[in-house]
Amino acid sequence: MKERTLLLGNGPVASGIAKALLSGYAVVADTLVADTRVSATSASAIPVMLVTQDTVASVVMGDTSPLFEVQTETRISHCTGSAGDFQVILSNPFGSTPQTFTNIVIAEDGIQRPLFSLYGLSASPTVLSLSEFRHILDSPPVSKHALSAGKTAVFIVGLAVESHPHLVEAVMESCLKLQTELGMKTMILTRNLKVGASGLEALYRQTREAGVVYFKFSDTLPTFQQDADGKVRIAFVDDITRMPFTAEADITVVDEAIDPSPYLKDLSRIFCIDTDSYGYIQSDNVHRLSVFTNRKGIMAAGASRGMLSPSTWQAEVQETAITLLSLTKGKLTTPGNKAEIHAGACVRCLTCFRLCPYHAITLNTRPVVITDACERCGMCAAECPAKAIRIEDLRVQAISELLRPIPCRDNNDSFIPFLVAFCCSRSAGRAKELAILSGLSLPERLSIIEVPCSGSISAEYLLAAFRHQADGVLVLTCHEGNCHSERGNILAKRRTAHLKLMLKQIGIDPNRLLLKTLASNMAAEFAETTSKFEKQIAEAGPLRIARQG
Repeated sequence: MKERTLLLGNGPVASGIAKALLSGYAVVADTLVADTRVSATSASAIPVMLVTQDTVASVVMGDTSPLFEVQTETRISHCTGSAGDFQVILSNPFGSTPQTFTNIVIAEDGIQRPLFSLYGLSASPTVLSLSEFRHILDSPPVSKHALSAGKTAVFIVGLAVESHPHLVEAVMESCLKLQTELGMKTMILTRNLKVGASGLEALYRQTREAGVVYFKFSDTLPTFQQDADGKVRIAFVDDITRMPFTAEADITVVDEAIDPSPYLKDLSRIFCIDTDSYGYIQSDNVHRLSVFTNRKGIMAAGASRGMLSPSTWQAEVQETAITLLSLTKGKLTTPGNKAEIHAGACVRCLTCFRLCPYHAITLNTRPVVITDACERCGMCAAECPAKAIRIEDLRVQAISELLRPIPCRDNNDSFIPFLVAFCCSRSAGRAKELAILSGLSLPERLSIIEVPCSGSISAEYLLAAFRHQADGVLVLTCHEGNCHSERGNILAKRRTAHLKLMLKQIGIDPNRLLLKTLASNMAAEFAETTSKFEKQIAEAGPLRIARQG
């Protein structure tokens, strides 16, 4: 099928992505390079359908492109399939139509909610929200009649609720422009000025040098009185001098709360996408950065994935276009054996269907794995009660072949325990490699079994290790919130705790089984954890149970 991208949104990020995909581009050293000499009909351009809930859509191309289609007043009502073959139903006032897309980008704008009421103010021609003021400031000079030399503009940011760095950036940029280009006096009233984002400290110094006055409050906040003409009188006590002050503002600019689009809730349900605690289409997971979601082929960009500064929009556009290009070239395809469901053994309990974090299992007459969407995390195979799912190289038999005991280097009578460590390849596996490269000391008889995700570490794996002469077994997972499969480490923790109870019941010290969380850069902690465990098991002595030869 011809590559075709569904783009949801109607703001600057959505518009920028559409332009990048349609104009033709190349990628050099992971940097997007637009080629303005290439027409929209170039073979390098990716066809785009821009879908927006609005009645109008942003103008993306100067002329009508055969590769570009726009649908306004349209929402998504249903989606099936996976990356490369998403079947989507688009609904608008004229009916519903099915469409097929290779990839989907969600780039919905956020909702700006002015905080007038928190300061006892009302919107007027001289009391504006930050978004309204920015629009006036960016409009032609004829619209700036209220902005003239000698007048005072007061900006309120972060007094009632915590501000976000990108709102602080917008306020400081506005003040700098008023001071240097229009000759206006500007004041910023704030509590905790968020300047931690890149470049904001330098911008703060620049505004101070230009004459912007900052008032920071901790205990007593200013009060605001708005007269019938809309002018605002401000009374406050300076935190440093403890002296009372009053000021009159010709223009008062009030900060805003930025909320995710309410539409994201519907989209997360329709596309089966994990969201963060605020409702943005991207979970709080380092593996989702910068534009990925838990669904391959579905990306989140701009305000759909969080509060982003306008200065980062172009980078967001580039990253999305690069990711789409990588998908079309197959660079993001996960190598290795994928999950297979044995039809004869499957009891249709739908455990795998409910559990799969990538939604790589669909329902036909029975559950079926979508191979291209499978990330081979192994969670489905480990949790299947009928043992009807297998990933060829992750079968217990395949793992058992890797569990050969490591002989001692020296023939002496001292006991050196044989340890098996099951490691997530994305975290502990990389920490192990870093520990070796760093020359850190590791246990002499440590056998490391890497798996794609700790969610694949079943009780059968752990018992097989003990049967193959392991004196102690480690389960090393990602930190909670850092699992590529979202919940693989949580499932591994649950299984490990359950098996420890079983070991205790059959008379085996449960401390011979240990679970720890590690990140990929924790080489020293990897060496320390394994060495401490070796010492602990050495003191406990060899595990004497019926062994498998």
